[in-house]
Amino acid sequence: MLAPGDVSNGSIMPAYPWLYEQLINKELTPRMIAAMRTVGVPYEDGYEEVANVDLDKQAARISENLGLEGYDIVKEAEIVALIAYLQRLGTDIKANKVAGK
Repeated sequence: MLAPGDVSNGSIMPAYPWLYEQLINKELTPRMIAAMRTVGVPYEDGYEEVANVDLDKQAARISENLGLEGYDIVKEAEIVALIAYLQRLGTDIKANKVAGK
């Protein structure tokens, strides 16, 4: 996301440097969860009260792993949130299929 051409030679994908500079505003989390509920995301009742705890745990792991790869990125950076999102894609659907739902 910082230099796509360095990863894939000839890539026309633009760079997204602000994802490394801008920080997540965790004060918005409860409102974002409420908004997602309105479009059908099945968040448990009360999740907005503990969501930032989950966010912090996942962000810390991602930031630590990036550090092991030589990238010094704070856990509050938007790129960390994007990585967290990408890592979760499809995992809830797969978990529901395994559980027989």
